[in-house]
Amino acid sequence: MAGDIKLQYGTDAAFTMTGIEDVDASTTWVGGWTTSAVDNSTTEAVDYLVSGQFTTEASNRQAGYIYVYAYGAFDDAPTWPDLFSAGTEGTVGAATVHSVEARDAGMRLIAAIYCNNTNSAVFSFPPTSIAMAFGGTVPNRFALWVTSNATTTTTDWCVASGTTLYYAPVFAQYT
Repeated sequence: MAGDIKLQYGTDAAFTMTGIEDVDASTTWVGGWTTSAVDNSTTEAVDYLVSGQFTTEASNRQAGYIYVYAYGAFDDAPTWPDLFSAGTEGTVGAATVHSVEARDAGMRLIAAIYCNNTNSAVFSFPPTSIAMAFGGTVPNRFALWVTSNATTTTTDWCVASGTTLYYAPVFAQYT
């Protein structure tokens, strides 16, 4: 077979961030927020790069972490693993995992971001491969789940303005 395989990047998109600013910090790492699902069943990308940034609250900030996890559907129905006791897998909004054990069994950690106690600080993570998180293959559908213990006196941890998560499909181009 002659030719080369080169990467071709698709159009970047931003996840809808509805309600992330209303999610409280979770000192037990079970409360958080989930994105809507990315449907790769027709896009057929060989990978997705996910990245983002979080803008923290303007006052009374405490140091902590922001964790970003990825999780995938079992099939194209889609059937999702039973991860949440509150919230819906693959649907944007607040979501609470059943336990840290369920989280660690059903999700893959893709970013751990340390946050100092600076008010209104912006913390980001670089483009990260979804395929690598799932052993080299992108699930038919996947979503992200975010949790943080970087709390304030009102238990808030981020604001909507300046908080964004992105995804970009990556294709194999044969030349």
